[in-house]
Amino acid sequence: MISGFGSGLFVGIASGTAGAIMIPCLTIFIGYSVHQAIGTSLLVDCVIGGVAGLIFLRNGNVDFKPVIVLAFMGVIGAFVGSMFTSGTSELGLSLLIGLFLMLIGVNFIINGIQKNIDFIEGKINFNFFRDKKTYTFVILGLFVGFASGFAGMGSSGIVAIILIFVLGYDFRTAIGTSLLMMSFIAGSGATGHFLNGEVIVNVALIAVCAAAVGGVTGSLVASRIGENKLGKLIGVVVLVMGMMIFIKIFL
Repeated sequence: MISGFGSGLFVGIASGTAGAIMIPCLTIFIGYSVHQAIGTSLLVDCVIGGVAGLIFLRNGNVDFKPVIVLAFMGVIGAFVGSMFTSGTSELGLSLLIGLFLMLIGVNFIINGIQKNIDFIEGKINFNFFRDKKTYTFVILGLFVGFASGFAGMGSSGIVAIILIFVLGYDFRTAIGTSLLMMSFIAGSGATGHFLNGEVIVNVALIAVCAAAVGGVTGSLVASRIGENKLGKLIGVVVLVMGMMIFIKIFL
């Protein structure tokens, strides 16, 4: 319940992923394998993304048609990625996820959200990607989907960045559309893990209920905190989770 609530809080605040909270919690505090934690967190991401995405859809903040190719390729990539997880060692997955979380956490603590956006805009010429949208969506969709299915990190945040910079979506529409897309992409990854026996269904059901409460709470918190403070707060949480995974490995 705690891991589910924390996951919903993270998704509601920053369009994040349940994996950033659930994977450390399920592996460190309860003792499930990383493979099981990845599959379970993807199932939670699927449900959270679907529920939150439908709310945004009802409010007119979803524009799905222009990114059908991106979503389709993401679904394929997620399923393929989930097949590769089973062949990766527990230690390798733990190191990869822990390092990823720590890097993301430090980056958000130092730079917040706006500096990250400014940095991306200053380093990448998005006109090239906008002129070749179909090819861009095929490549990025496969990449984002594979990463999501392999490591259990839902795709919503990355997809939102793509929609904002490549298609020029406003922030609210980008979040709503990316959450709905995450439901399909994470669902595809969860299916692959389920076929490999790597989804703990009863845990996911409990976590999803708590995540719904966390998602609503996160949305309320996000509306009252400035973006940069919010980014730093998220960074601290993600950094701690990454450090806890490393502590478990070496202890």
